[in-house]
Amino acid sequence: MVDWALIAGFWSGAIIAIIVISNPISTSALFIALTEMMTHEERLALAKESVSYSSVILVFFALTGMALFQLFGFSVGAFHIAGGVLLMTTAISMLNPKSRHEEISEQAENIAIIPLAIPFTAGPGTIITVVVLMSEALNFESGHGWTIAILAAIGVFVGISVTIFVSFQMMVRSEYIDARLGSGRRVVTKLMGLFVMAIAVQFIINGIMEITPEFVEIVDEARQTLMSIWS
Repeated sequence: MVDWALIAGFWSGAIIAIIVISNPISTSALFIALTEMMTHEERLALAKESVSYSSVILVFFALTGMALFQLFGFSVGAFHIAGGVLLMTTAISMLNPKSRHEEISEQAENIAIIPLAIPFTAGPGTIITVVVLMSEALNFESGHGWTIAILAAIGVFVGISVTIFVSFQMMVRSEYIDARLGSGRRVVTKLMGLFVMAIAVQFIINGIMEITPEFVEIVDEARQTLMSIWS
């Protein structure tokens, strides 16, 4: 018999967790700052392209899970650091804007993937959340059977779908917020640059904290090896 209360609890938790970690509000704010030179049609096309990339990325990691990390020897900490570096380059470009011509020609080509899809909508935190939730869903098989496990796994994909929908709506409606900002858009861009840089630094700090135990263990093993050779 299916425990629908368990499934409902897992589904709601998965949806909330993925949305909160993805943080569509911050993505919307960044979208405003990076697309102020674009028309409504260009913004709509960019938003569609960005959420398409995000969907593929999150579904891919939901299906492959930790197997991909283990296959290539990636650690969660390394993923956080990589995301932080990507964000840092975005923050620097926001704090030091290029000319209007350079900005228009480069933005349409680049920002759909970086930084809107990675590392904002489908950033390291969101990817890890999806991987962990899928792992938890499949773990239900041992205590509740495959029916519960599969239903729980479907909940992860529902969470991804809801997050992508919310992120898309936040981006396509961001121009209404932009219209109310008026001449304050430049100020918002600078402030958002600082905000994005802070997120980047925090990503890097989190990554360093996560890989530090592994690094200490490697150093300790190397020290013991050297001591055994010298002795």
